[in-house]
Amino acid sequence: MNLIHRPSPATSTGDAIPFYHAGIYHIFSLTPPSGTTVYPARLRTIWSHMVSTDLVHWEEVLPSLYPSDNPQDPDASGIWTGSVLYGEGKYHAFYTGYSLSCTYQQTICHATSEDSIRWTKDSKNPVIIPLVEQYEDLDWRDPYVFFNDEDGMYWILISARKKTGAINRRGVIILYRSKDLKTWTYYGPLYEPGNTNCPECPEMYKMGKVWYLSYSRFSEFVNTLYRVSDSPFGPWRTPRQDGIGGRRFYAAKSMQNDQGRRFYFGWAHDRAGNSDTGEWYWGGVFGVPHEVIQNTEGELDVKLPEEIEGQMVDPIAWKYKPVEGISRLITPKIISISSISTTTYGFFNIQDSGFIFKCTITPHEARDSFGLLLKSDNEASSCLVLSFETAMQRVSLLNLPMSVDPFWQQSCQAIPEPKDPGPDGFRVCEKPFPIYDNCGITVKVIVDNDLIELFIGDKIAFSYRSYAQAEHQLGLIVQDGNAEYKDIEILK
Repeated sequence: MNLIHRPSPATSTGDAIPFYHAGIYHIFSLTPPSGTTVYPARLRTIWSHMVSTDLVHWEEVLPSLYPSDNPQDPDASGIWTGSVLYGEGKYHAFYTGYSLSCTYQQTICHATSEDSIRWTKDSKNPVIIPLVEQYEDLDWRDPYVFFNDEDGMYWILISARKKTGAINRRGVIILYRSKDLKTWTYYGPLYEPGNTNCPECPEMYKMGKVWYLSYSRFSEFVNTLYRVSDSPFGPWRTPRQDGIGGRRFYAAKSMQNDQGRRFYFGWAHDRAGNSDTGEWYWGGVFGVPHEVIQNTEGELDVKLPEEIEGQMVDPIAWKYKPVEGISRLITPKIISISSISTTTYGFFNIQDSGFIFKCTITPHEARDSFGLLLKSDNEASSCLVLSFETAMQRVSLLNLPMSVDPFWQQSCQAIPEPKDPGPDGFRVCEKPFPIYDNCGITVKVIVDNDLIELFIGDKIAFSYRSYAQAEHQLGLIVQDGNAEYKDIEILK
């Protein structure tokens, strides 16, 4: 597999700033100094820059922006997230200048380029400072700039926090407008959800007649959400199927190519010590691009781009070994599991560290759950489980074993030591999903060392990190029901 997870020689990456122009995909990204793990050293980031013509093969070019060496400059402590566009005859980058020495630690700064490679910072930086009469002065970041055809103006969205309201729910997205990318006029708050600390990395775009506003939140579930509206001014409503990816596909932002296809790029957090019990860090590795498709209800379905899927074509030979219950190999690509009133599971004999697994799962008389085992021990007691839960009409990614009350841990036997998923809990990802007997569900799973990405029904996606050196990379499991796994392919 040829998947790009971070610029070299960086040990980690942060937010992606995707940009498409003249047939070229660009990924600008926040790159922390190698070897750093904690604030503030971790956040003295530069903007790295990669380009591609096909989403698969990426070329690293010169880093675009560096923190200033002058401690009094607005970006002396880091070049943080922003956006790139082509307008008024040149390339523009709007970014968050971070400085521990300035009156305002976070401000909006600007740079320009004639070729998208060599950039010149604006001598007037910062170009927008916190509006302290209405907003807190510490959170003022993540500018997203685009030309709004309906308004005939350039718009810049900024993540901020109001000075009033519940202390942990003041996060808002505010709007400034400009005719020339030079003079910006405050419009007001564009979105005030009243339920988050600070909505990070916002962006806005239109598909058909629907406007979309996406953003990430670190204070609840560590994920990327989106909202829908008939107008760029709102009101912004929550879709029935929320989210661009699952938990840990963070700070995801997108770009649209000439064919109107839109791709999101996000990152999955590193953990201390490369351990499943280590604390989660800011920054990590890029996941594969997530393509979003507008469905008939005006919401966004998420799928694996054909460009990424198409590069994994070499078959991996496999055998399936049942461990408990009744499993039958019907053909070389079909496994049937009968598990009424019990649990049946088994494993594929592959040990490759990187592969894609594809199949269609069709449940029959499914009452409890069915799905996949990932990074599992032989008893399926310590593993990740992609679980389709019939009664709840939900698909989840579970991180076993689940912890129990201390009383049971102390007084009973055979209670495995629980993992410590931190704020993610036992159910690390979940989405509503329609599950019906005799209706097939396509599943595509990419495992690339410790990064696991799952694309389900060309509708939803989950991402997670698992560092365990497990006995088994991949297995099947059915609880109180029957299921047929067909069109099985394991490729690299």
